[in-house]
Amino acid sequence: MWKEIAHILRDPQTLFQVTLQPAVMLVTLAYMFTLDVERFPLAVLDQDQTALSREYVTTLTSDGTFQLLRRPGSEREAEALLVNGQVRAVVIIPAGFMNDLQGQRQVAVQALIDGTNPNVGGQALNQLNARTQAFGARYLFRKLPQAAQVPPIDVRTRVWYNPTLKVLYSMVPGLIAIVMNTPSFAIAASLTRERELGTLEGLIVTPLHNSEFLIGKFLPYAASGLFSVILAFAVAVLWFHVPFRGSFPLFLLLSGCFLLGSLWLSMLIANFLNSQQAASVATFLVLFLPSFFLAGLLRPVDRTSLIARIEAFVLPATHYITISRGVFLKGVGLAELWKPTLTLTGIGLIAFTLSVAFFRRKLA
Repeated sequence: MWKEIAHILRDPQTLFQVTLQPAVMLVTLAYMFTLDVERFPLAVLDQDQTALSREYVTTLTSDGTFQLLRRPGSEREAEALLVNGQVRAVVIIPAGFMNDLQGQRQVAVQALIDGTNPNVGGQALNQLNARTQAFGARYLFRKLPQAAQVPPIDVRTRVWYNPTLKVLYSMVPGLIAIVMNTPSFAIAASLTRERELGTLEGLIVTPLHNSEFLIGKFLPYAASGLFSVILAFAVAVLWFHVPFRGSFPLFLLLSGCFLLGSLWLSMLIANFLNSQQAASVATFLVLFLPSFFLAGLLRPVDRTSLIARIEAFVLPATHYITISRGVFLKGVGLAELWKPTLTLTGIGLIAFTLSVAFFRRKLA
């Protein structure tokens, strides 16, 4: 018994497995099976600017489910917010909103929904319709009991980028960001294999600098990773028939930025490990598994929690999902995707610098 206690306390991997891993898995699995979206970033273009239109907006946003982030001044500005991914829905209240309702005439409110994530888009649409009906029942039928039983507000919805809210069209571009983490496993195993098999000893005596050695490791995996991106792209377009509306050279270039971030992060992790098994487990737990549930694949990144935002920000997959869905479904360019691109590049450069600084030129 005392021998096993000593083994658990002295082996960090075993200590993690028997103490912290269940809690980590609980958090991950809870995200996996809870797909309800609690926050929808919203923009409202109020062309009526009356007390009743403001009351309608208050009804939509009073409980915080819809977060009113922007009040655009024109339809063009409102549409740009959807293109840039700043909001998930835009509500356009027409001029004459109050006059039509008070005159017992049905009024049409336009709702633009971002369909790049069908789960989010569908829930946003349902929530919007429910709140609109509640507004009509509470504020209109009560004041006009003689009104006909026809909903006074007709929400006319347009779903952008994925009009049928087909899950496959959203999931496949997002999954590309997940499966492209696999080169990270290989490069981490390659670095730890040098120590495990003793072949690092021959490299230590060469005049190679740390940066030269690590860049030599990085470049072949980056090249093979770009080839994997091409194959994944072909599967998405030719097998799953996902529409591709953007520029393929741009997609390949931004995929290189993702590989820069993910491969160097994996190398940084492998610097502190001595076996291929440990490197595989660490890469799986740090990069691969969280990318499923924290990076925005199944549900939006939780903006209400600082810890969740930091975790999502550090994961390269978070930014690559935005890039992949943006290029595939929205057809946007670098002008709209410069933030995730810059973030991935920054993650890669920081991880490269730390990898070089912490690289151990010793076998033990």
